[in-house]
Order: sequence, then structure tokens, then C-alpha cells
Amino acid sequence: MAFSQLDGFRHGLQSSLVNLLADGLQVAARGRRISFLSLATLLLLAGLAPRAGAEKRSAAADFTFIHASDVHTPMAKSKATLSRVAGLGEIDLAPFGIKVPKPSFAIVSGDLTEFGGGSGWWEEYLSYWKGCGIPVYHGLGNHDNTWHANIKPLRDIGSGPYYSFDEHGCHFVSLMTATAQDPRPSVSEEEILWLKKDLERVGARTPVFVWFHHPLGGTEFASRYDYDRLLDVLRGCNTVLLMAGHSHGHVYRPVEGIDQITGGSTFGPTAGFAIISVKDGVLREAYWKAGEPAPDLKLIEKPMPEKSLYPRVEISSPGFRESVGNTLSVSARLSGPVAVEKATWTVDDEMVGELKLSGAAPKRKALGSADLSKLLPGAHYLRVDFVKGSQHYTRSTEFFFETTNRPTAWRAYLAASSKVTPAIADGVVYVGANDGKLRAFNAKNGKRRWSADTGAEILAEPLVHAGKVYTANGLGIVSAYTTAGKKLWSFFASDAVYSSPVIAEGKVIFGCNDGELYALDAATGKLVWVNKDATYSIESKPFVANGKVYYGAWDQYIRCVSVGDGKLIWQRICEGSRVASGAKRYYSPADAMPVVADGKLMIADRNMMLTILDANTGEPAGSASKVAATGISEDGKFVYLRKLDGNLAKIDSDGKEVWSVSARLGALPAAPTQKNGVVYVCSGKGTVSAIAADSGKILWQYQASPQLFVMCAVACDGVNAYLTAFDGTLTAIKCPPHP
Repeated sequence: MAFSQLDGFRHGLQSSLVNLLADGLQVAARGRRISFLSLATLLLLAGLAPRAGAEKRSAAADFTFIHASDVHTPMAKSKATLSRVAGLGEIDLAPFGIKVPKPSFAIVSGDLTEFGGGSGWWEEYLSYWKGCGIPVYHGLGNHDNTWHANIKPLRDIGSGPYYSFDEHGCHFVSLMTATAQDPRPSVSEEEILWLKKDLERVGARTPVFVWFHHPLGGTEFASRYDYDRLLDVLRGCNTVLLMAGHSHGHVYRPVEGIDQITGGSTFGPTAGFAIISVKDGVLREAYWKAGEPAPDLKLIEKPMPEKSLYPRVEISSPGFRESVGNTLSVSARLSGPVAVEKATWTVDDEMVGELKLSGAAPKRKALGSADLSKLLPGAHYLRVDFVKGSQHYTRSTEFFFETTNRPTAWRAYLAASSKVTPAIADGVVYVGANDGKLRAFNAKNGKRRWSADTGAEILAEPLVHAGKVYTANGLGIVSAYTTAGKKLWSFFASDAVYSSPVIAEGKVIFGCNDGELYALDAATGKLVWVNKDATYSIESKPFVANGKVYYGAWDQYIRCVSVGDGKLIWQRICEGSRVASGAKRYYSPADAMPVVADGKLMIADRNMMLTILDANTGEPAGSASKVAATGISEDGKFVYLRKLDGNLAKIDSDGKEVWSVSARLGALPAAPTQKNGVVYVCSGKGTVSAIAADSGKILWQYQASPQLFVMCAVACDGVNAYLTAFDGTLTAIKCPPHP
């Protein structure tokens, strides 16, 4: 059983009061009169209407639930572990010497599947819970989202990537830290905005339980700011427990003033799940290993707090996303009965300084300044810490550093994270985002021209051709719009389409998570052909050259098919999968775009190896290691390599290196791009580098995000460089002429 993020809150209202309220509303609907006082009384009793003193909601009732994690379907042991749930009744919570009621529901904190939801694995995962007799709430992990994102299957059962519900006087929130079609964790902009609205209706004393896959505090996030901004939201309510997975461990891992546990795994040497109980005002959790008669490992025991005990920390300067000069003025306040010894500021986790404290508890102030002159211009983040021994009370914010030459042309706020490389045509920038909206902006000044809601996340780069804009989304809908935003047609694929479409011979060609490569008539949207040779999802952007389409898939193979009819010309296993031991498909050539230079096809795989093939025959022509992505030169004769050592390298079609330069890069599949003799590339944390194509000299750098992920390629029209980021922005950076 699952609930949409809009409707999940209704689940907890199962008392006779709700039935009475429903009867009353039905009476009103039939035209009979019901007094405002009677209706208001019912609403108050049922907890649906706001009321004075909402923070005085009654204490949580006694209840029990299951926290399972890291199922990795089709693991046989996981099926056996979860089969025990159906027979559970009263549970002996042995480590605490008490018995607790039968579980009311179960939550699962990610990695439901081993390799995404294709090949029937999503359906098999759901079958593990069939007949369990209680509602089950599913959250997604990196194994669910990297190769074949399970966002669409989650929607198909009435849920979504994040949602909430109420149960036994408590509020439960499922968040998605698993990035769509990428193994790295992130907390998206639209998720933060949704969470703020969701918690606005929750009383200050209502216990809040939150679950997600990646433990907060981990080093896989883009930066500490990635999860700090989530913690800033959660500290504003009575968050009693964070529940994570990912590590396969069952441990207590508090993070920045909030209790956090990880839920183990349903297979492996410590297979099992956690039992969480609220009884007599006390929260308890114990891990129950498979084969044991009762839970045997105590994880947490504490009184249910009546409200958040974390003091309020506010940053008054700089203002959120304020533009500042070389000197940053810092002003912060702490409100709460806590002792403080000092206060500090941190910028981008690199610059640190001390603030001057004043006042006394419960009101403390901290003032100071920071010299920003050595920072790159652009977006940065600030954290303020009030410190007492090992205890930190923190708050974070973002700001923009603008140097005297003002390199920022403009910024547009999308209110949603985006992985999408912008498309530029005729003075207009087109871009999609995680909120499902396709937007068009004036390239000169950033003013929005129009917006179209496609209904689900957009990860594919828009295609602009012959007065039409083509886009694809996570529901599998591929649509064509006029450049004024009028929809012309839509095509419905059988699964999510995250592959960026390309145009060739009047056909729009793209891959799909169903493993098929589609070609549509660009004018009408009608299917021309479909290639079904791949056996798993196609995520990356295809490459077209000389009447052929080249693409990689999450089944180890690189393929070449005819533009005319889609028939297979050749296929070849990628180098990374060929040499790998174990699960070879993990290392497929599937998220980085292939390129063809002087008759040689080059593509990076997830073993970070470069495969070089004869583009006509598919015969091996070389390989290289430690390469994350490729990009093509303007003249089609050279290839740019995004390398794991942080460098950008230029090679010829024989693989010979022309130059290499440090650009803070890493293992992201975003392609370097060239325009007017300049190569543009961006690091995962947002450092944009403009590099001379002939010499490899760095011409300028810019910080496009406040240490949050940038996963798109940089687009350029010769006037500005454009890119999206996970802070919800589209940024245009001025491009000085290259001599």
C-alpha cells in the first residue's frame, strides 16, 4: 500500500470521528444543512483543521512498525527474511524486556532492487511483501535509481519520489536522496521546497519520523551543504528519528543534533530488519536478525520529546542568495537556553573564521566578516556554528560573490534541481528540470518567455530543430512544442525516457528505459522504427554520423544501427565490462555520450575506461583508463576527455594526447563542449572552466553552484555559457572573446 505525496496524510485518520465527519459532509453534499459550529467541531476533533494551540497535540499512541532496508531484489535471502513479516503478532522486544504490539506498517529505506526496476525486478520486489497484511511504504536508493530509475514504478503504485502520511499521532516523511539515473546522493531543490510546505501543517509538538537511503553526514554527497540545508528544515519541527540504509549496517549514527539509525539489510551475514516501538512515551528500536527468536540488538531508547530541543539559529547577513562584494558581513543569532563558548563561520568548507559573540542566553549574537577576494566569482555557501565543546548549533545559507568585472550575465531560478544541459536557438535558452517543466528564457537577459508542465521529471536535453522544441520525461512522454510553447504532439513510450533526443533524416531518435531505441517522425510524432537489440535501459544521448546511430546501453554493449530503418549494423562489448570480474553490466557504456571523430568511435563506461572502435565495423582500435566522459571538437577531428585525475585532456582520433590541464573534474558523465575555439567544462561541485582549445590554457573560471552538484554539460552560444545546477538555478556566464 502506498500514498501520493498529496494524499498520504489522510491515512492516519481512521477513527470514528473521521467516519462521523464523512457522514456530515455527505449530508451537506445532499443539500441538507450542517451548522458551521458542528462542522468546525468535527474538523477540530479529527485533526484536519488548524486551531489555536496546535502545538499541544496529544502524545503519540502506542504503536510498532518495521524498518527494513537494502533488499536488493532478486536476492533469495531477502525474500525469505521478509516472508516472516506476514506471521508477526505481538513481539518480544527482548533487549528492553518488554512486549510490543503487532507492527502497524513497514517502511523500506531504499535499494529495493539490485539493478533498478527492469527485467521484472520491481514486480518481484513487490511480491516479497504480498500477503504481509500491513501497509508498506517504499523509498528509493542508489541501486534503484542508477541504471533503471524506479521513480515511474513508484508513481505507478500511487506514490512518488517523496511523500508523507500520518500514523498514531506522528508524521512520517519519505525522502529521496538517490539521484535520478546517477549513483551519487543528493537532496534536490524541489524536494526541499516540498518538505517545507509539508511540515508547515505539522504542529510543533507532533513527532516527525523521516526516512531516506543515504545516511546524512556521509562523504558521498556533493558537500556538507547538500544535507545541511535539509537538516535546517528538519530542526524546525519535532524530528525524533532519521532512518537510513545504504551501509547494510544496523547502527546508531546521530547527525548534527538529530538521532539517526541505519536499517541493516535483508540479506547477507546480518540479514534482518528493525523493530521500532513507541510505548508509554518511550521510543525504542532493536534489530531482529533472521533466524533469531526475537530482536537481539538494542539501537536506541529515549523518551519521545514533546518538541524540538534544538535552539533556533538565524543568519541575518548575508541574506539568502544575496549578492556581495569582496568583504562578506556575517551576522547571526541563537535563541535558546544553551551555553555557547564561541561562534565561527565557514565558507564552502574551505575558509574558516571566528565571529565575535555578544549577549547572554537565551539570546546570543555573533558578528564578523570574511575576505572573499580569493574566491571564484559565483555561488557559494556559508555555515555559522555556535559551539560549546563538541556541541555545534548550526545554520547555513547561500550567497553570490560578484567581482568588479561582473562575469554573471544573469540567473534564473527554476525552483527545481536540474541535470539538463540547456539548448540554445535563435536567442532563446530551453531547459528542463526535475519538476517536469520545460522552460524558455531570453538568452540576452534571462527573462522567462514560457513554461510547459510535462508531468514528470525531465533529465533529457531539449532538442531544437526547424522551429520545434522536443522534450522527454520520466513518464515516457516525448513531446514537440512550437518555439512559442504550443504543444504539437506527444508520443508515449512504455517506460521513462531520460535519453536526450537527436535529429537525423527527419527523425527524432532517443533511447528509453525499456531498452528500446525509438525513431519518430519529427513532424507528426508517429513511430517510424524501433530497435530492440539492447536488453536493458538506454540512458545516454545517441550520436549520429554518416547515416548511422551510435549508442550505449546498460547491458554492456555499444551498438551501431541504421538511421533509415533502425536495423543493427554491429555491436561490441565495452572495454570496462570486458575486463571486469563479477557483475559486468555495472560497468556498461550507458550514461556517457559516444562521439565519432575521423572514423573512430569513442565512449566512456562506468569502469571509467575509454573504448575506441572503428565506427564503420565496430572493430577494436584502442582503449584508455580513468576516463569518465567524452566530447567532440567543433571540427570533428579531436576528442576531449573528462578524466578521473581532475584533468581535461585533448586527444586526436588515434588516441594521442595533445594537451592536458587540471580543471577540478571527476567521475561525472557530462561531456566537455567547444564553441568558437574555447572548451567549456564544469566540475561536479560547480567550477566552470573555459579552456583554449588550441593550447589547453585556462582562460577563466567561475563557481556556478554553492557546492551542490552540477551534472549537465555547459552550453554556449558564443556570448554566454549556460548551465543548470542542483540549487535550482540556470546561470548565464559572460564569455569574453577568445583572441
